[in-house]
Amino acid sequence: MPKIILAIPVYNEEKILNGSIEKLHNYMSQNIKYDWEIIIADNGSTDRTKEISDNLSKNLQRVSSVHLGFKGRGNALKYVWTNFKADVYAYCDADLATDISNLKELFDSVIDGNNLVIGSRYNKGSASKRTFGRWLISVIYIFCVKLLFKTKICDFQCGFKALDNKIVKEIIPQIKDKEWFFDTELILLAEHSKRYRIKELPIRWQETRVKDSKVKILKTSINYIKNLVRLRLNI
Repeated sequence: MPKIILAIPVYNEEKILNGSIEKLHNYMSQNIKYDWEIIIADNGSTDRTKEISDNLSKNLQRVSSVHLGFKGRGNALKYVWTNFKADVYAYCDADLATDISNLKELFDSVIDGNNLVIGSRYNKGSASKRTFGRWLISVIYIFCVKLLFKTKICDFQCGFKALDNKIVKEIIPQIKDKEWFFDTELILLAEHSKRYRIKELPIRWQETRVKDSKVKILKTSINYIKNLVRLRLNI
């Protein structure tokens, strides 16, 4: 039976963590027939996230927590995916912006032979709700990536992806970014190699916590541009 690891990278998520993990746990228990585990990956939180994560791991079967002493979503994902054994490695954001009913198809798509499966808000069949400003920033970013890399992928930033052992062993060690660009670098490195089956999965997605976002838009945008240039010069 395939083993699935679902990583939930978290940073200062004390307000939503209990509800999100309980909701995920209920869904997985009722709908996923494979062997599975949810791993909460706390990357340097300064609020009660660590305490809540540990309580959840004690009270819910198949839920574990790990704590990194430094920030970075990329750091958290790389740590979980390279330190735990599974057949399918996946993650979703703690705010559950992506409808978790999409998880079964996400896992099945890897089990069916795809090496990398990407949740996409812009494919035919997707349904996405977000503010105009953030939509515009996202569309501009996608345009820049397509211009620089001639990629066929439509969505790089959505926090909803799954991959297999081959990607974990061959691509993850190559990724240099430790934060938000991690996803884009993962996709572009895998696509550039032309050795992997990549699938974009239409999803239902709704923006959450706009006022409380952990992503500082200007700073993150500048970081994305720098990393795009770095990656373009190296592949």
